[in-house]
Amino acid sequence: MALSYNSSKNKPTYTGTPRKNLVLGTAGLGGAWKPIDPEESVATILYAIQNGIHRIDTAPAYDMAEEIVGKAIRKLNRKKTFISTKVGKLKGKASDAKLNDYRLDVMKDSIAQSMERLMCNKIDLLFLHEPEKVPVHQIEEVVLFLEQLKRNNKVSYLGFGGIPPKSYWPYMKKGLFDVVMGYNNLDACCFDGLHEDIPFYKKNNINIYQASLLHMGLLGNRYEKYIRNPPEWISKNAVENAILLKDLAKRSEIYLPTLAHRFALSVKEIDWIVLGPRNMEQLKKSIEDVAKGPLDRSCFRGLIALHK
Repeated sequence: MALSYNSSKNKPTYTGTPRKNLVLGTAGLGGAWKPIDPEESVATILYAIQNGIHRIDTAPAYDMAEEIVGKAIRKLNRKKTFISTKVGKLKGKASDAKLNDYRLDVMKDSIAQSMERLMCNKIDLLFLHEPEKVPVHQIEEVVLFLEQLKRNNKVSYLGFGGIPPKSYWPYMKKGLFDVVMGYNNLDACCFDGLHEDIPFYKKNNINIYQASLLHMGLLGNRYEKYIRNPPEWISKNAVENAILLKDLAKRSEIYLPTLAHRFALSVKEIDWIVLGPRNMEQLKKSIEDVAKGPLDRSCFRGLIALHK
């Protein structure tokens, strides 16, 4: 059922209902951004599962992540976990722009390698990684390739690992895709996704995985750095909102990252929250944040009122 929206305001809908729809993202644990201790990453995944997080998201482009996830789930009953991975970006560091390759034979090989690393013969959820980078003339054949995988029982569900351009919307209307993993479009400092994209997803019964709840660090450990010198992909509004949120968090006596996590828990439009720790310490802190539940309604309203 589609949610109702106030199209003149494009504000998120509040829910005060506690929930634990959590996904463990493994980019940081796989070494996509910084060097990691593989054994600690395995232990972190096991800790997440033992604490009720049974969905794990990974990708070839997260460096060692698929191998680490495979090693972790071999220690457990595979039925306890729901694994998503991605195709369209090859194995390596996520920041390497040369990894994107949407040729069908290359994607076929990539999926086979992912299955081998994850030790599975079927992928629970397969995301098309960075759909906005697929050349326009290749979109139809890529979508048909993915549809065939689902039809042949190689994957259970299909999704987009990133915000799909409108050129994909006709396929989404047909029900070919089940999930969109968005980032930097609906979090405590940015509501851009509510203008068009998220209402469209909801109208077409597409689930939302929301990643990067800290806006790629702007609401976390990169706050000071990004306020002083914001990268080009962070909007002026997001920076201005982050400054106001920092003040709100201080007045509310809530740690800024905690405020951001609890805000995501409070938003009805978000179906699954993707946590992205780099180590055990960060995971434990995120779990503590989530355990505190949604923001109370007055704090939520105060946060919404800050937005420009």
